[in-house]
Amino acid sequence: MLMNWMTVIGLILLFLGVLIVLVAIGFLRSLGGSGKTRFGGVIMLGPIPIIFGDRSFTSILLIVAAVFMIMFVVLTFVL
Repeated sequence: MLMNWMTVIGLILLFLGVLIVLVAIGFLRSLGGSGKTRFGGVIMLGPIPIIFGDRSFTSILLIVAAVFMIMFVVLTFVL
């Protein structure tokens, strides 16, 4: 069974994302526990973003959500 190129790219991006998260966790643990903790995230339900986090982080998440929405539209309707 042959996989098309979009499936292969999706799987590669998925594994790269998991790898980046694991490396970041290891890096942050090595820095120590001092400092202010900030959190936030974007959950994409189709083209609709759900954004959560602290106030200073929300503006960055809005930009990330806008980029994801543009990518979704381009990949869905153009390709």
